[in-house]
Amino acid sequence: MASGRVGGTRSKIRGQVGDIIYQVVKNPDGTYTQVEYGKPDTVLQSISPRGQAQRMCMCMVEALMRDLGEVGKISMQAAANKSKSLNAFSSFNVQLLAQDCKAHWYGGNQFRYPTTASYGDPDQELGGYWMLSSGTWQYNGFDECVHIANPWAIWPYAHFLRKRFCGIRFQLAYGNETVEHFLRRHYLSRLDTMVFACMHQWMDTETDPDDPQLTSKHSYIFVTLNPSISDSEIISPTVLESLFLTSSDWEVFRSVSDDGRNYYIGLLIDNENDDGYFWTKGAFTISYMEGKKKISNSRMQLIEDMAGMYFENHAPADVFGTWMGTPNVKPYPTPFI
Repeated sequence: MASGRVGGTRSKIRGQVGDIIYQVVKNPDGTYTQVEYGKPDTVLQSISPRGQAQRMCMCMVEALMRDLGEVGKISMQAAANKSKSLNAFSSFNVQLLAQDCKAHWYGGNQFRYPTTASYGDPDQELGGYWMLSSGTWQYNGFDECVHIANPWAIWPYAHFLRKRFCGIRFQLAYGNETVEHFLRRHYLSRLDTMVFACMHQWMDTETDPDDPQLTSKHSYIFVTLNPSISDSEIISPTVLESLFLTSSDWEVFRSVSDDGRNYYIGLLIDNENDDGYFWTKGAFTISYMEGKKKISNSRMQLIEDMAGMYFENHAPADVFGTWMGTPNVKPYPTPFI
């Protein structure tokens, strides 16, 4: 490093010329000294395995929030408003994922961890046992959250061949049952909301028909009750269509089973070329039966016939090498030691 005295600030040189950097420093006696030194070599930042593990997990939570943010706004009973509910929804799931990543690094994982190549792709499939809701309510307004691999057995028409259904089921009573009795039997008030969510995949032939892409995402359905339907109405397919109101990010399928025993609300997807699958499902109820808002607990669950296959080869140790720039390192050693 070289330096030279200057009389004042007007003759100072500051900045970079070539590989030389100039600075002016004020001395204790009020004079100025011009300092020059060579440009330092670039320092490469090392990649922290723990930092990359955190980044991998946050990418997964971001995908969840993108798909199910609307659910998160109403699913936490203790939250005072939608913003706080969404924050709690995110925080709980960050904790669940962090615990799973650390405890099940080499296997037994309850979330599907992505490679860097697959993250951001339409087929990223970042599903798992996410928390859907938290509260103290002990009942659900529906009888069951179901996955049906052969809906043609329930609605025996050619239209239902090679389809899959996932949603919620309401059991119907024999004989003439009024709306009032139906609601009472299901412990439902007119103010209640039922929420269904799932992760599904399909072959997207609409975005680019010349280049179909296998695509996956979480979807949801909000089910509410129509206040204008009289309690004295007799339950029938027509009345059920009017009684239940739905809003969703996907096309909703609703129908009474052919035997008249059950009413279903959910998603119906195509499995024409073994491309359409449901991976996880979950549902909960927001109830006002006791005069204040209460919510039932729920977590996403793996579809029964997909057990093992969905998470196979997607434990953190299987994919983490891609996040560290060493994709051939399998299994990648855990950074949580």
